[in-house]
Amino acid sequence: MDPIAAPPVDLDCHNLPDAAILQPGRRTRIRTWPGSDCPFLTGPLRVEGVSPGDTLAFHLHALELDPVGHYGFATTTKPWEPWGGVLRESADQEYAGRAELRSDQVILDGQHVVPVVPMLGWLGLVRPELIADPWDHGGNLDTKEFAPGSTLYLYDEIGSGRFVIGDAHAAMGDGEISGQGIEIASWCDLTVEVTPATSPHRPIVRTPDAIVHLCSRFTERDAYTQAISDAVHHLGFTQQLGFEQANALLSLIADLRVSSVVSHSPTYKLLVPSSWLGPIENLLTVEKPLLPYTPR
Repeated sequence: MDPIAAPPVDLDCHNLPDAAILQPGRRTRIRTWPGSDCPFLTGPLRVEGVSPGDTLAFHLHALELDPVGHYGFATTTKPWEPWGGVLRESADQEYAGRAELRSDQVILDGQHVVPVVPMLGWLGLVRPELIADPWDHGGNLDTKEFAPGSTLYLYDEIGSGRFVIGDAHAAMGDGEISGQGIEIASWCDLTVEVTPATSPHRPIVRTPDAIVHLCSRFTERDAYTQAISDAVHHLGFTQQLGFEQANALLSLIADLRVSSVVSHSPTYKLLVPSSWLGPIENLLTVEKPLLPYTPR
């Protein structure tokens, strides 16, 4: 595996030259940086041979975490800035703790113990707009299902094949409610495949057990409505059902959860057992309506 240890870049990096070029199907180790640092993303990286309308499949094999990270609760003086967490306006001061990895456990401030559950918080296609927030291009999805052994699928409507990666966590709960998981550096073991000529879609994560439909929008209702709509169309296609019947069936088998609420565009996810859906390569060709969203 060829290692890539490019210097970290900030959110406004779309005009930077490519830090490295990846060959589809070639396994690569990429250095990521703690999300508590700024800048903290690696890239931009470019996958060769991508055309407009292709889908990039990012297979995450492993995350080799550094032994020390940090977690905490960041306050902010800017009322529009969401990164400090849900309760940022109630905090008197910023809190930052130390996290030490010991085998499969994390010791917080020398006293609290939580299990190591590694995941990758940020992987997004490079765009000049919306780069700081998750959207259909990916970005700061903070979805804990994007863990070793899973695959993230991103639709590249312009065919640049360019992406940035980072924000590894040793542990994080759904929502990332304080604004931080255990922010830690890592070596990311990754392979990227390209599926040509797909239909537009929001980010999708395939785990060993489920297909996770993700959507980020400026309101929570818009986010989970679009994720549910996407899944209904996939289920109807696979099971040869009409919209109404597929919608009713989905209510029995799927789980709606929140991924992250600490950005301008909250991310929701709908987990559907893989046994109900066909090969994901077939789902990538299904046409799905883009629902209207509520502007800010």
